[in-house]
Amino acid sequence: MLIDTVLIVVLVVIGIAAVVSVPLMIRSTRRQVVEDAAPGARQPALGSPAQVWVSRGERVLRELGTTLGEHAALHGVSADAASVVAELRLTASQVAELDHALARIPVPSLEDERRSLATALAEADGKPAEADLARSHEAVSARIAAADRQREQRDALLAKMQATVTELEQARDELAELIGGTASALTSNDDATAQLTGRLDALREGLVEVRRVTNPEIGPTGQG
Repeated sequence: MLIDTVLIVVLVVIGIAAVVSVPLMIRSTRRQVVEDAAPGARQPALGSPAQVWVSRGERVLRELGTTLGEHAALHGVSADAASVVAELRLTASQVAELDHALARIPVPSLEDERRSLATALAEADGKPAEADLARSHEAVSARIAAADRQREQRDALLAKMQATVTELEQARDELAELIGGTASALTSNDDATAQLTGRLDALREGLVEVRRVTNPEIGPTGQG
């Protein structure tokens, strides 16, 4: 009898532990879907444009979760939005990498140095120092050009982030309008829901594409 009692207690404890662990597992899975930036990836500075866009995207995601509530038919929209926000985080990390690289290139002082080298090179025409001065001028010019390219890449990423977030906010508002009626209205708006999920997927693909353009190492799945 004692053994049976102990066995029942053990089974009850295991059952309770399983019930408690299920929500935690679900929450962990959701976090893996959204927070998919590589461990140790560089993060944008607090208050920087990239960080602001990510924060706005994350706010939309939270608001979507509240808006959707128990509307199981629209939970796919939330998953699509989570994918968009995940891509926003990856894009922000790439922006942070570019900002870090740009900070290591002192463009103003390099431009001053290039002007001085140009003057010295003109004065050294035909003299032994001409070749070395030309090499220095070329190296400084190359660094300035690299900074220009990186700045253009960063600005393109930020512009795409801005467009994505503002359209994500638009989708949130449209979704709130869509479910503002009765539950029966949701079933009659399958086309609108499909269009909305399609637009969210397009937003995610747009982020992937612009990151791929600025970073050729990103694979076809969009994970860099």
